[in-house]
Amino acid sequence: MSDRIKQAWDLVEPVAEIPEKQKWAWLDARTAAKKYAENKGFSKAAFAREVGIPAATFSEWWSGKYRGDYGKTTEAVSQFVENQRAFEQTEMRIPDDLDYVETPTSQKVMSALQFAQAMPEMVVIVLGAGMGKSITVRKYQENHSHTYLATMRPTTATPGTMLNEIGLSMGIFERSVSLRERAIGERVQRNGRKPLLIIDEAQNLNDNAVNQLRHFLDIYQCGIALIGNEELYTRFGGTKPKAAYAQINRRIGMRVRQMRPSKKDIDVIVDAWGIEDEDACKMLRLIGSKPGALSQISKTVRLAHMLAMGSGGLVNAELIRAAWSNRGGEEL
Repeated sequence: MSDRIKQAWDLVEPVAEIPEKQKWAWLDARTAAKKYAENKGFSKAAFAREVGIPAATFSEWWSGKYRGDYGKTTEAVSQFVENQRAFEQTEMRIPDDLDYVETPTSQKVMSALQFAQAMPEMVVIVLGAGMGKSITVRKYQENHSHTYLATMRPTTATPGTMLNEIGLSMGIFERSVSLRERAIGERVQRNGRKPLLIIDEAQNLNDNAVNQLRHFLDIYQCGIALIGNEELYTRFGGTKPKAAYAQINRRIGMRVRQMRPSKKDIDVIVDAWGIEDEDACKMLRLIGSKPGALSQISKTVRLAHMLAMGSGGLVNAELIRAAWSNRGGEEL
């Protein structure tokens, strides 16, 4: 925090007469606000925005020049600081989610992406919900140059909206669709490099949009990876494609489809959490076989850690069962 901001938070004597019954609460709230703001590096205006109070109102309240209801503003400030402390204490109890963990399935995804980038080829990768496809492709992008990742949604189904989303992920802001397409093409053109365009949630694209991606493969020699759910595989992943999709399917060089995690996948994720209680680990392996797969394990462990704060901090089978039940899971 700069010296100027620190000076702005100096406690001063009030100018206006504050009702006695509100004065002590006001003084406590000012002290709490000052401590919180200094820890966060907030100016008065920034703190006021966080609380949801007009900056001018907060400044007058702080300096004791306020002509309005001190009680209402004091309560808002006090409640905000108290809530933030509670949030921070909760966050301290819950461990961060796992970063990328290499599982047998993630290795398959990595291999398919490397194949698409090196050849170049188009690949289709379909994993069940909660199996870590998105974090895997993000990890691949981090570790490989000339790799571009764009995530689709229902509103980016058409070629134009898809190109806009891809362009934004590349920092390309051309308004004209044709100029945007050309700018993207120039960015992903092979020219001695090995570019890869990864399209996550590709099931949201219509057929014309996918054909536009085929154009990038054919003209610019850019590897294409279509990542998505079972709907994507039904359209473009089957070994006996519909005639309407022949142009796409004959360009697909590899298909990866796995709708459930393997036993080894589950074991790797459970081990990564470092739970020592063997009965708890058995429950987590069972949870990993449920819909939602590997993400169910992580969400349950994080909640169990929060519940464990009242029982010595150790996660055991009882807490795993309670966390799973609190998340709406059926009886294990």
